[in-house]
Amino acid sequence: MNLQAFKYLLALDEHGGFHKAAEACHVSQPALSIQIKKFEEELGISLLERGHKEFIFTPAGREVLERARDIMRQVREIEELSRLWNDPYAGELSIGAFPTLAPYYFPQILDHFIDSYPELHINLIEEKTHVLIERLKAGTLDAAFLAEPVEEPALEHGTIFSEEFYVGIPPNHALSKRKTVDPAKLSSEKLLLLEEGHCLRGQALEYCSSAGMGEVLNFRASSMETLLQMVAMGRAISLIPDCVAKRNPQIHYVKLKGGGATRTIGLFWRKSSVRKDLMLELVDDLSRDYT
Repeated sequence: MNLQAFKYLLALDEHGGFHKAAEACHVSQPALSIQIKKFEEELGISLLERGHKEFIFTPAGREVLERARDIMRQVREIEELSRLWNDPYAGELSIGAFPTLAPYYFPQILDHFIDSYPELHINLIEEKTHVLIERLKAGTLDAAFLAEPVEEPALEHGTIFSEEFYVGIPPNHALSKRKTVDPAKLSSEKLLLLEEGHCLRGQALEYCSSAGMGEVLNFRASSMETLLQMVAMGRAISLIPDCVAKRNPQIHYVKLKGGGATRTIGLFWRKSSVRKDLMLELVDDLSRDYT
């Protein structure tokens, strides 16, 4: 049993005749016919019902044909893997990011990938942090942009950038005309955060607890866009990362005095990745934009 027999079977199915199948396989028609006959003898079953100038696949032949299709698909995948191992700068690259980063950061870096790595086919994935980490560990993602720190022994990373949080304030709020605000002045304000599962929620809560700011407990936004709309409507204030700020002109963004409200984004990958050199190069390239 060999792969050539599978290729001939698939060519017969695709082209509907021995002559065209032989041309597609770059062999003579007798050579293709002999190989199919040998394959039938090896299996001990008839794969084709042959007429004078026509043929049809037997039920067994149809079953073998479908298996051959699956086998050749897997062969192509293995060939793609071998190309990847020989050239980590080609083939598919799946990169993830969490929802409060992906829609704002991916558009910024896509042109860089296209220009710098034309042989890479980039798949951009948006998922919550815990899903990205599991997919990284399972090997269904090559890399992911995550908020540091991430305590996972199987992963390593390089830091890309850090960004400030602004206070998003409704347009008619008493603080909306200010450029900076003391966190102590916000202790009596209603603070709107994202729902559980978003890493931004944990980052915001950590800062707010130290600043004495309390959360609105009867409502949590399911997405950043919902949160922005709720702030714009005057329901509450919120902490907004720099990459998101100014996407909604109805919101006034105020800097926090004293700093301290920041998040750091890194690119994470498996320690065992065959593309480690590419990942390190990406870290160097992307972090340079923020220096």
